[in-house]
This record gives sequence, structure tokens and C-alpha cells, in this order.
Amino acid sequence: MTEQQQSNPAILLIDDAPLILDLMEDMLECLDSPVLRSGSGLGITKTLDQENIAVVFCDVSLPDINGVNVLQMIKQHTPEIQVIMISGQQDFNVARQVLRERALDYLVKPFSQEEVLQAAKLGISTYFHATHQNQVRLEAQRRMADLILLKKVGETANAGNDLQDLFDQILDSIVHSTGVEVASLMLLKEDGLLHIASAHGLSRNIARSVRVAAGEGISGHVLATGEPVLVSNIDQDSRFKSLEGGLRYKNQSLLSVPIYVRDEMVGVINVNNKISGFPFDLEDQNLLVAIANQVSLAMENFKLINNFRQQALILEHTNEDLVRVNRARTRLVCNLSHELKTPLTSIMGFVDLTLSFFEKLSAEEIKENLIDVHDEGKRLEKLITGMLRLFSIESEREVWRWKSFGVPWSIADAFQYYSSKMSERNLVTEIDLQDDLPEIYGDQEKFGMALNSLIDNAVKFNREGGLVRITATVKVFDGLDYIYLQVFNQGQAVPPRAHETIFDSYTQLGDIDTEKPHGVGIGLALVKVVVDRMKGDIFLEELSGEGTCFGLMLPTEQTYNALTS
Repeated sequence: MTEQQQSNPAILLIDDAPLILDLMEDMLECLDSPVLRSGSGLGITKTLDQENIAVVFCDVSLPDINGVNVLQMIKQHTPEIQVIMISGQQDFNVARQVLRERALDYLVKPFSQEEVLQAAKLGISTYFHATHQNQVRLEAQRRMADLILLKKVGETANAGNDLQDLFDQILDSIVHSTGVEVASLMLLKEDGLLHIASAHGLSRNIARSVRVAAGEGISGHVLATGEPVLVSNIDQDSRFKSLEGGLRYKNQSLLSVPIYVRDEMVGVINVNNKISGFPFDLEDQNLLVAIANQVSLAMENFKLINNFRQQALILEHTNEDLVRVNRARTRLVCNLSHELKTPLTSIMGFVDLTLSFFEKLSAEEIKENLIDVHDEGKRLEKLITGMLRLFSIESEREVWRWKSFGVPWSIADAFQYYSSKMSERNLVTEIDLQDDLPEIYGDQEKFGMALNSLIDNAVKFNREGGLVRITATVKVFDGLDYIYLQVFNQGQAVPPRAHETIFDSYTQLGDIDTEKPHGVGIGLALVKVVVDRMKGDIFLEELSGEGTCFGLMLPTEQTYNALTS
């Protein structure tokens, strides 16, 4: 039998008469197809599994099985195979039955060589046509499945909220649609190595520990060349002899393709061990390349969506800040109108009273009125000056006179300034300073103004006869020296909801509509602006009992220089 005959599908003859088999074999000798013989139809399905058969000539009357039953088994097993039934008698009912069971033709003995050859050639032609049509149908189904897979990958990419979840879903789609046992998606990390981001069919330890360098193994080869690698049989591929493929790959075939994002290679997709046992082909490679493109788009979309989400979150927070500042400014305007109007009304009242009854007032009464006008004017000046200084410092228009100075001097000045107010409220004062405190670095006048605001806060919000305590120690943080200053008052505690906003500009404790708050909400904001400019920090201390305590971390000159270098 020639090599060409071996490559062509065979013609199978089934008849219990050896003479008929000899005769038909001689008639078909001129064809390129090999001829097989069988005296029984019982083992037909086994024969079809073992041989490549295109046409079957089958006798209707067989001793062991009815020929029509053989026809039915052939058509159930491989519908593309063409069956020509032969019979020793002209029976219309039998002819109709076999044709109904999809037989190609019905020949009656004795038949000529021309009849047999004509039927055989028609059978071979019809077989090839049916096979081609089936291949076209399967290819269409495969392409449709590929399109569905790509659509699913695209939808997964657009809906993914988590990149790891996105990779896992894409790999799951690849595994189920391509029918493989092992698959992995590897990403190029900052160390220049490929790391497994998602895997199927690999142990967790392997997935976590595998690191692949350029040029190392299949994935490394893809990383080095930037081109897909399709291996039909790894044992016969000279590029990867060292891999001992038989120990790792069931059918010796594997496929790896690169993932590109904007012409930059970012990873590799690997698949192997087809469940069907067939090797990978160019159709598989084209599909995986298309999937890699979808993965690339998914990564880009995920990055863009995340950026949009972050920008939206920033805008949301900015909007919240603006709303909060707007509300605070509204509170400021309401409170400021009251705070400024109160001393101004008092001043105008005392002046009008003095002018109206000037001739009737004694010198002592006029002096008392002028003292009241002076006090209210000082109060008005303090309010306006505080606001202007805050605005000036916030806008960085203030000139800072940097130098090192001692904290005790500023504390002493602040307590002396507020001594009369403390006495009026019967407040108890405590000052506990560590010996040999190092000097802090900043603008002494501005720090004094900030400390005065803290002491003023401790006096205003303290209870009658309460405690005002200030302590100062040295504290090391991140290897740098700071003065740790604490200002405590025994008044009402700051509610937890106010901890994050108490240092914001124009923020006050209390509701201006229901409980008149003190000041206009610039004191603590001024303190924070000054301390931040000094590279320090201010915060609310956690207290278990009553009262409020502010903590400050104030850098030394050496610490300030280290923070700004």
C-alpha cells in the first residue's frame, strides 16, 4: 500500500460471502483509497474507532446482524461516513428503509464495476464535502465561542473593582473556554522579574514563590523576545531542552503570549495541558493574543477608573472642606457682627451718655466712662488684630524672625498677662517645667501670641475655681528632639465630633443660635498655623476624666534644620 493510500480515508466492505468481497475489492483497486474487508457487522463501532473510513459497502442480509442496524450504528457514530447498501434482491421496501436511514445508495446484485466505482466515488466526494462542512461548522462554533470569551473578558474588565479579582476572573474565563488544566497570568514587577498574579492548576506555594528572569524558561523567553511562544512538542524543541517537558507537560504542548500596555511589555499569559490532549495551534495563539490585548485594556481601564475615582474622592473631600469652611465663615459673620457690635455699642453708649450729660457729670464719672470706653476699645482692637494676624500669617505675608528662645519666658509672659482674669475666676495654676529645657526655634513674638491664645482658651472654657496646668518636657520622636508642651484646663471636654475640626479657621465650640460661644473661632486656628510653620504639631490629648488638654511638639533648631533639609 502506498503512502498516498495510507493518508486517504479507506473504503470498508462488509459481506459474509468472501467471493463478493474479492470481486468488489478487485473493482475498487483502481481508486487511491485503501480497501478494508469484514465478514461481519458486529464489530463496526470498534472498526470505526481504529480506522479512518470514508465509505462503507454493507450487505443488507448478514447472518449475525441486520444490515440496516449496521447502517444505523455507522450514522450514529460518524454521520459523515457514506454507506452504500447492497442486496441480492430488488426489494422496494428495503430500499426505501435504507434511504430513510440516510444510506447514500442501494445496489442490487449482480452489479457492474461501473456501478460500484460510481457509487464509491460519489461516496468519497460526499464524505469530503460533509467533513468539510462539519469542520466549517465547528470552526464557526469555535470562533463564536472565542468572541463570547473576548466579550466576557471585556465585560469583566469594565466591571472590575479590584485588579486581583479582575485577573482571577479573566484567568477563569481562559481556563474554561480554552479547555486547559494549567494557566497563569504573570506581571513584570519593579525587580525586573515576572511574578504570578493569578494561577490555575498550580499550588499556592508555587504561585507565590515563582520568579522568572528574562531568558529563563518559556515565560522568560517571551519576556526577552517580546514574541509569543507556541510549542507543539517540547521534547522536540531545541530552545527548551533543559525544561524536561515530559515531567511538567502532559501532552508536551504549551503556549505563552506577552501582554503589552502602550508598547511596553508588562506581563505574560501561559497555558498548557489541554484537556483534549491535542497540541496548541495558531488559532489558540491568535485567541490568547486577543485575550492578552483585552487584559492590557482592562489594566488601562482599571488604572483610569481608579484615577477618576481618586480624583472624584479628592473633589468630594474638597467640596466637603469648602462646605465646612463656608458654614464656618457664615458662623464667623454672625458671631463677628455680635462680637464687634457689642463693644462698639458700649463705646457709642458711653460717649453719647457723656456728651448728653457732660455738664452734669462729675470729673470722676467722666473718668469712669472714659475707662469703660477704653476697655471696650481694647476688646475691639484685640478682635480685629487677631483676625488680621491670622489672615496675614495664613497668606504667608508675615515676616518671620527666626531664632532660638526659651519656652519658660513665653509661659511666664502669658501667665502674667492673664493673671488678673485667672484671679477673677478663682483659677488654680500649676507650672511644671523640666530642668534644663533646650530652646525651641521659631518667631518668639508669634509663638507668644499662639501660647496666649491657648492660655486664653484655658481661662475662658474653664470652670469656676478650676485648674490651669502647663507642663514641658523633652521628648524624642523619630530620633529628633522636641519640647513636649501640654496646656490643661479643668473645664468642659471637647466632644469627639469636634476633634478633627477644632483647629480649623472660624470653628467654635457651641452653637451660636442656642449657646453663645466665646470669641470668633480664630484662636486655635492661629495656634495651628504658627506651630505648623515651626514644623511642630498640635493635637488634643486623650483624657479619661474631665477637662481638655492640648499637646504641642515644638522642634529645637537642630530638629527644625533636619526637617527642612
